[in-house]
Amino acid sequence: MGFPTLSRRRLSKAFGERNGSRLWPLAVLAVAVPALALTGVLPRWPGLVHFVALPPADLFTDLRVLLARARSVPEFTAVLALVLTVRVAVLGVLLGGLTWRRVRFAALFYGITGLPLLLAAQMGFMSQTLLYSRLFWAAAGLLALVWFISAPVPWQGSARLRTSAGRAWRRGLRVEVVVPYAIVLILLSALADLRPGLTLFLVPVSALATGITILLLARPPSGRPLLRLSAAAVAFVVIATVFTATRGGAGKGPDAAGRSGSILLMSGINSASGRGAIFETETGRLGYSCERTFYFSYAGVGDGQPCGVAACPIRTGAPYVPRDTQRPMAEQVEIFSEQVRELPRPLVVAGHSHAVWVAWQAVAQGRAPEVDVLLLVGPFPESPVGYQPADRDGQGKVGSDLLRLLAPLADLVDFHFDPDAPAALELLGTPGTASSILAEPLPERVRSFSATSATDLPLMPGGWRLPVERNACPLRVPHPYLPIRPGFYNEVNRFLDGRPGLPCPAWRDWGAPLARPFGIPSHDD
Repeated sequence: MGFPTLSRRRLSKAFGERNGSRLWPLAVLAVAVPALALTGVLPRWPGLVHFVALPPADLFTDLRVLLARARSVPEFTAVLALVLTVRVAVLGVLLGGLTWRRVRFAALFYGITGLPLLLAAQMGFMSQTLLYSRLFWAAAGLLALVWFISAPVPWQGSARLRTSAGRAWRRGLRVEVVVPYAIVLILLSALADLRPGLTLFLVPVSALATGITILLLARPPSGRPLLRLSAAAVAFVVIATVFTATRGGAGKGPDAAGRSGSILLMSGINSASGRGAIFETETGRLGYSCERTFYFSYAGVGDGQPCGVAACPIRTGAPYVPRDTQRPMAEQVEIFSEQVRELPRPLVVAGHSHAVWVAWQAVAQGRAPEVDVLLLVGPFPESPVGYQPADRDGQGKVGSDLLRLLAPLADLVDFHFDPDAPAALELLGTPGTASSILAEPLPERVRSFSATSATDLPLMPGGWRLPVERNACPLRVPHPYLPIRPGFYNEVNRFLDGRPGLPCPAWRDWGAPLARPFGIPSHDD
């Protein structure tokens, strides 16, 4: 599928006689956006090329930046009003000129699409502050749905929104134009992600692609547009099904023979005794019997915990609940140090997600000399966005307030999160804390291994590799299920046995630069 072809003469005629004179706002934006980025008004991040994208993706970009950068509610409101005024005026000119009917059309268009896009932008903000990739992909899905449905609407030759929407649908949502354009936009922003020095120069290229797309959308479609739309929908379903069905199925290897020593499993934040994927880890496949398997408790030492979904009896540690995982980091490090003192050596510690920071800090600071091997399961190298405390204005104030407002909804999916708890504010609310922990070197005698979920890669602007002995190839497994999939057992066994890791296909982490530009600019952008 590609752009419908236009001869040079026909394209020139289309520009010069019909729509060319209307596209000058794109040229102005193509100059203004890089200039604002150079002066520090806009962040210099790969999403910069989306400021001149086909509406309403342009408004989505504005909302992302405002949520991440506005320092107070009045500032957010005032700048949003200004941005909407500019966007409505630009769209009105692109539609043929600033008349009342076109301005009303543009205002209604942005008003209707703006609400779901604000939700998508806020979900993106929350995904990058809470390091919760499921929210990121939900935000990306909502953006794609809203954009594909609405992007062709303004260019149907009517100043009535309902009439234009009907024509866009009957014309198959112009998938033969919007799909290639979406691919071009994704590739441009991916190039900006991979080559940051080109970002400012790619903004005019993005504006040019948008202008050409507007011209093509203004032309009546040929052939059978509804058939093309149906074919595109079927192709999407097939691709999505194949992609989902093939996740986590590769990398199965033989189970390990019995190993000496013991293994300690640590669940992540908001877990509880016997509740968390790592409790389901079949340690027998790693060479450890249940007698050699132990489970960490965020409540401290004790005589045992409820078994829950654990593969082995939990004979040590005190019963704990989600709020115990949110106590200050210093306390968590001390609790960890106490629980590893009497475990059989050599001791392997497998920490999932949040537990990575706890175990790393304890080992790096010499608080847990009993640890011989550190397995990092689903680690996040940094927390680059952060959020503001409830009683303080500052960068990201509105996004932070909305985070607190929406946090109770997470209970519906059994994700209990208190954004004002000590650990949350310390690790997620404060940019740089997580990366500073992992910057502390581990003792040379401690072997270290990292296994990352490919779905988490968009939340890692600085890359996924950690300063460890081995970074396993990112696994095509959702973050929560990393420690219970065949690829994880195989990679860990190969590491513990001293064998090389599995080959890493070059394409395994390609999704990161394709997706990252659609996120929130980090604190330092």
